[in-house]
Amino acid sequence: MAAFFTDLLRHIEPQQFAVRTILASSDTAVILGGLASLVKATGKLIEMEFAFDLTVRDGLIVRYRMLEDSYAVEQAD
Repeated sequence: MAAFFTDLLRHIEPQQFAVRTILASSDTAVILGGLASLVKATGKLIEMEFAFDLTVRDGLIVRYRMLEDSYAVEQAD
């Protein structure tokens, strides 16, 4: 995961990140919100809603899934 986020930051510049809702039970959490990121190569802004689906065991994230607006990402590429 660290390598993914390091590589991601080579290509985008975060502009805004807002968590709207966190739903959690036992080892699962869903986080809903919105974000804006500037694509460095194009200068275009991606604005979208997101959902993170996480599973945590023994204090570690063992599954991470991000659901995003892939059309918004493609348009800013």
